[in-house]
Amino acid sequence: MIDLTHLPEVGSTNDWLLARAEVLPDGHWVITDHQTAGRGRRGRVWNDGTGNFMGSVLVKATGQVQQLSFVAALALHDALSALTCQAPCFTLKWPNDVLLDGTKCSGILLERQGEALVIGMGVNLAHHPTSTERPATSLAAAGLAVPTPAALLDELAPAFAHWRHIWARDGFAPIRTAWAARASGIGSRIVARLGGESPEGLFTGLADDGALLMQLDDGTTRAIHAGEVFAL
Repeated sequence: MIDLTHLPEVGSTNDWLLARAEVLPDGHWVITDHQTAGRGRRGRVWNDGTGNFMGSVLVKATGQVQQLSFVAALALHDALSALTCQAPCFTLKWPNDVLLDGTKCSGILLERQGEALVIGMGVNLAHHPTSTERPATSLAAAGLAVPTPAALLDELAPAFAHWRHIWARDGFAPIRTAWAARASGIGSRIVARLGGESPEGLFTGLADDGALLMQLDDGTTRAIHAGEVFAL
């Protein structure tokens, strides 16, 4: 049984969990029907949409917990694939997006407070925003059957527990291998937006710590630890 709080409305599921991290148990999930102050990476707004999945899970763990973004991505990929029976349509984009037919349909946000880590996940099931910097889509827009948020959580929670167990037991190596098998664009040319520079090269995979590996035009390899990457 999923350890769950279901809220009709909340500002942010991440904020709700962070405020209660000391009293709630590891593995507690919260989902909401309406989120009024949702956010994505780099402070971007994550739009509320009735029928979409908006949820977070509380993790109390030690070690390289930032690698759990890849665990969450694997869980989302597998849950969506299982519900729609369309695994080839879903791919993963570094560092923590799920793509549907090459367009973003889901995002993941990790936030930490003390020893507690909260992983927020948003999935465009029934709706998607149209005014984003980069195109977005939803399962409905792609013509796929649209599960309820609760149905998605029924697949997502055990998938997350499965991959988290593998990470805790065996480290990042099997997570990296599984993520790469589902990744979009390995072997393709990409550009990284890193503030003051925009290096280009081939996306060759992930480093041992989860950094994106880019083979530059001079043959050297550069590890990208933070930034935005786009296909060329």
